[in-house]
Amino acid sequence: MDLSQSDQSIPKDLQQEQLKEQQKELQQRARRALIQNKGKRPVFAAHFLSRSFLIEQAFQQQDIVWLNCAAGYGKTLLMAEYLMAGHCEQQVDVAWFRCDDRDASADDFIQHLLEVCESQISGIASLALSHWQMSLSQHSADADQTLLLWLEELARLNRPLLICLDDIHLLQNDAVQGLLGRLLSERPENVKLLLAGRYLPSLSGRVRLQQNIAWLNSQQLTFSDDQVQRFLMHNGIDQAGRLVPSINTRLQGWPAGLSLWLACYRALGKPAEPPALLAQLEMSDYLQGETLHALTPELQQFIQQAAVLGQFNESLLQYCLAELDTHALLQQALAQNLFIEAVHGKPGWYRLHPVMADLLRQRLAPQQRQRLNSQAYDLLKDSNERIAALYHAKEAGLSEQVIPWVEEQAEYFIGDMDIAAMLEWLEGVGDTLLRRSSRLMLVAAWTWLFTQQRDKALPLMDELIADHALPDYDCAALRGYLARLDGNLKYAEEQCKFALEHLPPERFTVRILMSTTLSLSCLVNNDIDGARIWNRFAQDLSRQYQVPVLEAQVLFDYGRIELNRGHIQCSLDVVDQGLTLLTDNHNNGISLGRLLSYKAFLNWLLGNNRAELVDMMQQAIAASTRCHDSAVCYGYGFLAMAKAEMSHFDQALELLDQAERLMQRWQVGVSNYQWLDVIKANVWISQGKLARAQRHLDEFTNLHPNSAQLRPEMFPMLPGFIVATRLRLHLKANRPQQCISEADQWLRTTNQNLMSIVVMMFRAAALRSEKPQEGEAQLRQLQQILDREGVRMDFHHWIPNLLASDTPTLAPAGSGGNAMAEFTALSERELEVLRKIDQGLSNQEIADLLFISLHTVKTHARKINVKLGAKSRTQALHRAKELLLI
Repeated sequence: MDLSQSDQSIPKDLQQEQLKEQQKELQQRARRALIQNKGKRPVFAAHFLSRSFLIEQAFQQQDIVWLNCAAGYGKTLLMAEYLMAGHCEQQVDVAWFRCDDRDASADDFIQHLLEVCESQISGIASLALSHWQMSLSQHSADADQTLLLWLEELARLNRPLLICLDDIHLLQNDAVQGLLGRLLSERPENVKLLLAGRYLPSLSGRVRLQQNIAWLNSQQLTFSDDQVQRFLMHNGIDQAGRLVPSINTRLQGWPAGLSLWLACYRALGKPAEPPALLAQLEMSDYLQGETLHALTPELQQFIQQAAVLGQFNESLLQYCLAELDTHALLQQALAQNLFIEAVHGKPGWYRLHPVMADLLRQRLAPQQRQRLNSQAYDLLKDSNERIAALYHAKEAGLSEQVIPWVEEQAEYFIGDMDIAAMLEWLEGVGDTLLRRSSRLMLVAAWTWLFTQQRDKALPLMDELIADHALPDYDCAALRGYLARLDGNLKYAEEQCKFALEHLPPERFTVRILMSTTLSLSCLVNNDIDGARIWNRFAQDLSRQYQVPVLEAQVLFDYGRIELNRGHIQCSLDVVDQGLTLLTDNHNNGISLGRLLSYKAFLNWLLGNNRAELVDMMQQAIAASTRCHDSAVCYGYGFLAMAKAEMSHFDQALELLDQAERLMQRWQVGVSNYQWLDVIKANVWISQGKLARAQRHLDEFTNLHPNSAQLRPEMFPMLPGFIVATRLRLHLKANRPQQCISEADQWLRTTNQNLMSIVVMMFRAAALRSEKPQEGEAQLRQLQQILDREGVRMDFHHWIPNLLASDTPTLAPAGSGGNAMAEFTALSERELEVLRKIDQGLSNQEIADLLFISLHTVKTHARKINVKLGAKSRTQALHRAKELLLI
C-alpha cells in the first residue's frame, strides 16, 4: 500500500509509524539481497578446461591458498570448480565471500563477512554477530575485537571449515587490510582459507613473510600449448593441433583471451584459416572494462609507451621515456599486476603481456611508436641485446640501416642460441629483408637447423650454395651439421673437418659447433677418447671467446661422455658445472633444459628421491619448451619412464603423446622423435601388454633395420637402449634363449660401457633361469661394478628375474601395482590346456586329447583364470595373448 495516498482518516502518527515499518522492511530485504549476492558462488563454465587439481595440490602443501594474478586468468572459476569437483573432505563446511567496494571500512567488512558466513553455515558466527549487534547499539563497536571473538568461535566448533574470499584486491582500506592480516595470522587450525585477487593489498610484505601460504600466480594459471590444444579439443575444434601455435604465440596462454577467441571463432563458423587478430575488439573491451578504466592518466601513458618496448628494464625505460618518473610508475604497475611480469632468466627485465601490449600500442600515434622503437634499437644494439634490437629495428622501419650491423654480429647471433626469440623474429621479418643479405640468410639457416626444421633450412642452404654466396667452409659447415641431424655421421665428419681446417679464427661459433659434431660422432662410434679430445677443443674455444651458452652445451656433451664411460658421479659434477655457468651469466638458451634433463636422469640412476626428480624433469621440459628445443623429447621420455616405474601408466603414455603433439606443432621431422616409440614399448611391457609392445617394436625395427644409424643427437646410447628393450621383452615373455642370443650378438659388436653393463645384466638374468649359479655369479659381479660408481637405481622393475627372491606370480588384471608377471606361473600342463582352449576345443575334447579327466581339465581352467586375473575363458585368452603366452 502506498502510504503517501492513504486514507486521510488515519492519524498522522500512525501513518509515520507504518512508513517507518515499510522502510525497515525494505532495508532488511535490501540487506538480505546484499548478503545473498556477496555469498553467491559462481558456476563453473562447462567449456572451460578442468584444472581444480592446482588448488588441490596447493592445499596438500599449506592450509592457506592464495590465487594472485591479473584479470582474466580464471581465478574465480578455478575456485568454483574446486568446490564443485568435491576435492574438499566430505565433512568440510564451505563459506563463500565476495569482496567489493561496499567493504570500504573495517566495520562494513566484518559485519558483511559474519552475516554472509552465518547465512551459509548456521551457527558459524552467531556469537560474534550477537556481540557485534550489541556493541553497535552501545556505540562501542570494535571490528578487531569482534574478529578475534569469531576466530575463537570457529576454533570451538571443532570441525573443518573452508572460507573462500574472492576479489581480495578490492579491500583498499588500511583497517580492512589489517583485519585480513589478522585473519591470516590467527586462523584456527580447523580453518582453511582460499583467497583470490588481482594484486596484493598494501600489507603484502607482511603477507609474504607468512610461511603457511601456497601461492598460485599467472605462471601456474597460464595455459601451456598442450592445455590449449586440449581446451580446443574439449570444445569440439577438430583442427586444434594446427591452430595452437598461432593462438598461443599471440595469447600466451591467457585463459580469458582463449575463451573470447573461441566464442568469436564459433561465431564465424569455425573457418579453416581464422583471422590473425580474431577477437581483438572483444579482448580490448574486456581489458578496458576490467583494468584500464581505473588507471590514472599518467599510469596509462606509461604502460602505453612501455607496450611499444615489449620487454624492458629500468635503463631502457629511462632512456626512452625520459619525461616520466619511470621507476615510480613501474613499481606502481607491478604492484597492481598490470600484466607486467619478470622475464625468466633475465634479472631486472620485464615484459608486458602480448594482448595488452597490442591493445595499448595502437593507442599511440605511428610517429610516436616509430620514435620509441628507434630509440630502443639505438640503446639495445650496443647492450648485447641483439635479438631485441632486431625486433625494434624492424618495427621502426630501419630495414636498410640494420643490415650492416646484423652482418657484423652474425657470429654472435648464432652463438646466443636464443632459438625462440630468433624464430619469432624470422617469422616477422619476411623474405624481402631476409634475402637482402647472405649473412642474414646464414643466421636463419642455422636457426632452422637448431630446431631440426630441415624443410625450412634446406631451401635457404640450397639458395646460398647455388648463388655461391658463401665461402666453401660455410657451405661445408651447414652440410656437416645437417648430416649430423640426419644421423649420417661419416659424411658429417668429413664436412666438419674440412670446415674446421678452413674457418678463420673469428668464426668461433661455427668452429665450436663443428667440434661438438665431431665429438658426437666419436661418441656414437664408441671412440670415447676421441670424443673427449674434440670436446676439450670446443670447451677451450667457448672459454676463449666467452660464449657461456655454448660452453654450457659443451659441458652437457662432456657429461654424456662420462656417462658413456660409466662414470655417473663425474657426469653429474660436470652437469652441475654447466648449470652454475648459466646461473652466473643469467643466460639460459637451449642448454638449460638439456642440463636439467640430464641431471634428473643421472640422479635417477643414483637412486635419489623420485618426487624431486619428477619436479626437476618438469622444470627441464618447461625450459626446453620456452626455447623451442626439440630435445624436450628427452625430458618427456625420461619422465614417462619414471611414471611407468611408479605404475602410473596412463600418465606415462599421455606424456609421450604430449611430446609428439608438440613436435607436430613445431613441424619437426618425425625421424627426430620417432625413438619415443621405444619408450612406449617399455610402458606397455610394464603394463603386461606384451603383444602390443611386440607389435610396436617390430614396426619400429622394420622402419629402422639398422638401429646404429638412428639419429643420435640427444641420445647417443639409443641403439643400446633399443636392444635392452627387446631383451626385456624376451625375458618378460619367458624367452631366455632369445634374450641370451641377442645380447651376445650386440656385445660382440659394441663397447658402450654403461649400456654394455645393462645388456649384460639382462643376459645374466636370462641365464639364471637355465644356469642359476652361473647367472647369479655374473649378476653379483655386475652389481659390484655398479656399486663402485655409486649406482643405486633399483633395476628390479626393469629387469625380470633379477633377484634371487623373485617369485613367478601374475598380478590380477586391473590391480593397482605393476601389472606385469612372470609366465612360469602357469605350469606346462596349464599352458597346454590354455592352447587347446584357444583352438576352440570344449573341455571334453581337451580331456580326450590330453588323456585326462574332465574334472582335471576344469581344475586347470579354473587355475588359469585365477593366475591371469580373468573371470571367463574369453578374458583369459585375451590376457594370455597380451602376455604372449599363446
